[in-house]
Amino acid sequence: MSNKPDFKQLQIDFAAHIRHPAEVPAPIGIENRRLVIYRKLFINSLSNLIASTFPVLHSLYSNNDWQQLIRDFFQPELNKTPHFPEIPREFLAFIQSKTLTAGDKPFLQELALYEWLELHLDKHLQKIDFIAKNSNDLNNQIPVINPISSLNAFNYPVHQISIDFQPQHPLEQAVFLLLWRDQTNQVRFTELNAISAMLWENLKNNPNNKSGQEILNEIAIKTQSSDMTGFIEFGLQSLNRWQRQGIICDTRNQS
Repeated sequence: MSNKPDFKQLQIDFAAHIRHPAEVPAPIGIENRRLVIYRKLFINSLSNLIASTFPVLHSLYSNNDWQQLIRDFFQPELNKTPHFPEIPREFLAFIQSKTLTAGDKPFLQELALYEWLELHLDKHLQKIDFIAKNSNDLNNQIPVINPISSLNAFNYPVHQISIDFQPQHPLEQAVFLLLWRDQTNQVRFTELNAISAMLWENLKNNPNNKSGQEILNEIAIKTQSSDMTGFIEFGLQSLNRWQRQGIICDTRNQS
């Protein structure tokens, strides 16, 4: 009877060695020259995929530190998907669950989320019909927020981070960044103030089907605006600008 492991066991042993080459011995019967090639090919493929999704994050690491981060991620309990397009999502989950140490960038998790959102919106399969609307429609009907968009509050200015700018302390006030895919299928971002962020959230989550005018009125009251007319006019200008930019993609009639 042969002492050789069956093919399934050989695959398991091979994968375990690729994940932990320094800790798990190589399977018997595979020459070391080939194993070296396999290890390099596998980790480089994974590294290149993640680096292309998180280019800014990647640029902040030395080559050795980046390779170690990829190896830390490349564990069975963390990296489960067999589908390459889903690996960036799992890498984000790995970063988000990571306990930050003194050697980690304090903005690591927020920057990873920001960069992943760009990919997520870019690759989103939903097709959007952008219907041009005038001011009356935006005011009297229900503005429809582009579903391929995401608004997040960040404690670090992730849209400005680079090799030359790596903030070590959070902002005094969170920055609201809106990302969306526009009419030309380009992912865009803009920084919103707190009131504009409130407007976007109210338009996005509008279970009572309120018109643009009604939502603006509510926000003016909630924020205790001293100039209701001026506030509504400014809000309507924002709705028109968002419609041109593709943040608002249509309007619906109130039922």
